[in-house]
Amino acid sequence: MAVMIRLKRCGRRHRPFYRVEAIEKRNARQGKSLEIVGTYDPFVEDAATRVKLKVDRVQHWLDQGARPSQTVTSFLRKVDVKYGQVKRSRRAIQRAKKRAAAGK
Repeated sequence: MAVMIRLKRCGRRHRPFYRVEAIEKRNARQGKSLEIVGTYDPFVEDAATRVKLKVDRVQHWLDQGARPSQTVTSFLRKVDVKYGQVKRSRRAIQRAKKRAAAGK
């Protein structure tokens, strides 16, 4: 079973609210999740309280082999959770190389 840690959209129209969930990779975005490990509310003014994570549960799933999405990876960097790198797409790698070459 391949597990991802990714966002699930909740809330109402024009007022999104997201849950950070451990979910099987093959399930749809609104599918059944294994565990809710945090929340993200983009409309909160204070950036420190915008993302709430259960760090111990996130670390548990990462230790079990779960892979975070790119958005969740940015959240994890802010709270200093240690994990492996997310595999980037070929296009993302090519864009990064072009930016590096243009910067020289």
